[in-house]
Amino acid sequence: MSARTDIRVVLIDDDVATRDSIRAVIDSQPDMRVVGETSACSEGADLVRAHDARVLVVGSGSPGKGCADLLNELQRQGLRAGVIVLTEGSEQNGDVLRLVQAGASAYLRKSEDAGEVVEAIRVVASGGHILEPAALDAVLKDYCTRCSQDGEEKTEELSAREREVLTLVAEGLSTREIATQLGLSHKTVEVHRRNIMVKLHRHRVADLVRYAVREGLVGLD
Repeated sequence: MSARTDIRVVLIDDDVATRDSIRAVIDSQPDMRVVGETSACSEGADLVRAHDARVLVVGSGSPGKGCADLLNELQRQGLRAGVIVLTEGSEQNGDVLRLVQAGASAYLRKSEDAGEVVEAIRVVASGGHILEPAALDAVLKDYCTRCSQDGEEKTEELSAREREVLTLVAEGLSTREIATQLGLSHKTVEVHRRNIMVKLHRHRVADLVRYAVREGLVGLD
């Protein structure tokens, strides 16, 4: 696949062995390649800009500027790369929530199979999101204390299909998983997701989850 159409990935992790392992898996794929890597989050935005990367894979324990700060810096500079956070699983709910609210596109454990990371890269590169249970739990618990801050702005009514898609997004399913479950194409699901965000005036998964809980589409366990 040509350099113009492949998925360009930047790796950020302070553990060289982890980076080497992830790079080997990514570079073995026909549709993606690693274009830059570093041990420090503070260098992430520069690498994205220099290499026009579409996806960052970040170890949440990387030194330097924090992962949430990196996400905020990407937004400040208007860089649209999706960010996959790989976690050790020891983070507190507040830390997880901070990353999701800052715009993390996917939140996975480092212990996940390499194939899951590769799939997450494809999902995020296409504009999708993946939240593993800890991240989803943090967002749901946040709803308990912050749902009143969502405001009462007017939103357009969702179609039955859009409500189905929103429910599955809030349950943590990826775009590919939603497409399979509903018997739709990947592109059709992406169109529904964009329409949902426009109608609800919510453009982050955390906000969509809170809305879905408030509307009773998903429950609080």
